[in-house]
Amino acid sequence: MKETCGKSRDKIFSLLFTTVLLSFYFIYLLLRINPKLIYQAQEPVFFIDRYFIYEFFSYPGGVNELLSGFLSQFFYYSWTGALLLVLVFAFVTLNTWLLVRSITTIRPIFYLHWIPSIILLTLHSNYRFPLVLTLGLLWALLCVNIYIRLVPSKTIPRLLLYLILQAVLYYVTAGQAFIFSLVIILYETVCHRRIALPLFYVLFASLVPYIGASTVFIIRIRDAYTMHLTSYDIYRVTWLSWLLYAFFPIVLLTAAFERRYIKAGNNLWSRLLYRRSVAIRLAGAAVIFALVAVSAFYSYDKKEKLFFLLDRYARFEEWDKVLDIAQKGLPISNVVQCQVNRALYHSGYLCDKMFGMTQLFGGDGIFLHESVRAPFALQHSDLFFDLGLINESEHWAHEAVAANGDTAWNLQRLALVNLAKQKPVIAAKYLKMLHRTMWHKQWAEEHQKYLSAGNDFFERPKFRYLKSVMPESDFLVSPTEPELCLEELIKNTNNKMAFEYFMAYCLLEGQIGRFARHLQRLNHFDYPKIPRHFEEAMLIYNQLTAGKGIALQGKTISEQTIRKFNDFNKIKAKYKNDKKAARKELEKYRDTYWFYGLYYYKPDE
Repeated sequence: MKETCGKSRDKIFSLLFTTVLLSFYFIYLLLRINPKLIYQAQEPVFFIDRYFIYEFFSYPGGVNELLSGFLSQFFYYSWTGALLLVLVFAFVTLNTWLLVRSITTIRPIFYLHWIPSIILLTLHSNYRFPLVLTLGLLWALLCVNIYIRLVPSKTIPRLLLYLILQAVLYYVTAGQAFIFSLVIILYETVCHRRIALPLFYVLFASLVPYIGASTVFIIRIRDAYTMHLTSYDIYRVTWLSWLLYAFFPIVLLTAAFERRYIKAGNNLWSRLLYRRSVAIRLAGAAVIFALVAVSAFYSYDKKEKLFFLLDRYARFEEWDKVLDIAQKGLPISNVVQCQVNRALYHSGYLCDKMFGMTQLFGGDGIFLHESVRAPFALQHSDLFFDLGLINESEHWAHEAVAANGDTAWNLQRLALVNLAKQKPVIAAKYLKMLHRTMWHKQWAEEHQKYLSAGNDFFERPKFRYLKSVMPESDFLVSPTEPELCLEELIKNTNNKMAFEYFMAYCLLEGQIGRFARHLQRLNHFDYPKIPRHFEEAMLIYNQLTAGKGIALQGKTISEQTIRKFNDFNKIKAKYKNDKKAARKELEKYRDTYWFYGLYYYKPDE
């Protein structure tokens, strides 16, 4: 009776512990990590199409990639993504528990089987960590448990079972099959004290990739051994992944040690393992929760999260949210700078509040720098699309496809540029592909109507404006200096974005004379007054030209801006133009072009 009550108490405690820990995982992933940002970072590709699916059966690891591509689609929504990861963690934990129970004489000590889930929580806090690596580990653990539970006592059937599992697992997971091999080889050596059979297992495991690459699969021999084990696509595994892989061999070695130690009759060790008091169980739970808390605290990267959140808001044109994130202390990178300036334009603030956001990249804050265009090709395409340079937008959309594949957002951009170019046949191809995705069918259906002659793509206000700003004649866009296209684009008096970007570029590059020559174009647009940063630049120009000044018909520089400029000059004079000494007092003007020119502008050497 007492033993039955003890078992019931253990089950209740284990169930409660499991529920609390998995609930914490779910809440942490949902609210802290936000799985839709994993989708934003990775843009997983999956089509409900048999030809797409067939491709994955042509090389080792393809089956696991296919499953990962499908499951990764659930990252599109935060709650489904969090639930998916929790379920994967739970299955890894279950298989670890089964493994530990199979190789030890006692119950798993201190919830040892939860350790892999803690490591996985840390790994998946990195938005670029691929799900395929976690699924590969799960497949390997599943095969380990199948082997241990089904393994016959006779050598030949034992060997056949290993050969089948190893070959199938290699085909499914590629290099991660070596995790299975290592665990089983240690299991046979340490737990069953076999020598010859494990040596044959080593030989077979080492030959399978070589034979596959030489006869069946079109892959390099080196890749046959390392793919999905040391890397996946551009992701390279870190020490944390190796620690996760090493956990299972370590458990096996610990199990062997435990068997010998128990026989030695150490009373303290025996009490810890067999007599699980409430205090000991609570202590074990506390250790696990402490490890989870430390993992969650140190693996969470707030800056990376804000970056992908900003990128997502820009993708969905939520410009106010982009600006909100930029003001939360997100480190300014070239990509962030460009997206923030783009958000400023679309919010109507570029020429009034641009220098309220720290501008660290000069003219490269307008267009992406050449060094980051390849990994952020779609973002580069977005800007050209906004400017009406449809051909260049299409060019960079194709670059995005080359870098990241046929992602849904790449296909959307290609569909839009071909609709804008009035090429319905090509647009139809991309819309058809979008019809085969999980989450973008509705978008494809909404744009399908524009393929027929009776529906004008340019009826929608956004695309009507796009048509009005598209250049009437073609011209070359410099691949190294795309900003040069702005001077061509401003010849179209409808292209307000090109005008503001051109003027902003002149200010950022310190080209006040060039700015002044084009200032009259301001009257082509519906500005009720001179934008603040234009006023600030005009005052500098007046100062540099000894008061010759720039006149704008019907518009004058505001008295407030003049007063601020005079005060700015007085402070400089007070410190005898020592900008370091004057900086503290000039901080009140840090949102002005004058402050930028004094402290951030770096003229070319």
